Amino acid sequence: MNREVKLKLWHILISVVSLTLLLYFMFVKISPTQVGDYTQQKQKIDSLNSVIIKLEDKQIELNRSIFDQQLEINILNHSIDSTNKEIVKVRKYYAKKIKGITTYTPTQLDNFFTERYQ
Repeated sequence: MNREVKLKLWHILISVVSLTLLLYFMFVKISPTQVGDYTQQKQKIDSLNSVIIKLEDKQIELNRSIFDQQLEINILNHSIDSTNKEIVKVRKYYAKKIKGITTYTPTQLDNFFTERYQ
């Protein structure tokens, strides 16, 4: 009863790889990867996020203030323009009166200056 055992090359390779893996897993302890404790970093991120939110709120407040001040500036500019127009009108009016002053009598001159500086 002599039996010949014929082994093919791929049988030998599979056996060697299987045996190597088995020995590796038996002697090498597999440990889970250590995950760092990121609570401090998470706290810093959360605190920075709250600071960002506060800064955004402050920026909105400042933008509103800028808008309000710009409106006030526009109103003042309109008032200045109106005042300048009035000044021009008064200048023209008195320029005409002064041109005619050379023909005034002393009584008319007295009335003119009394009226002007009342």
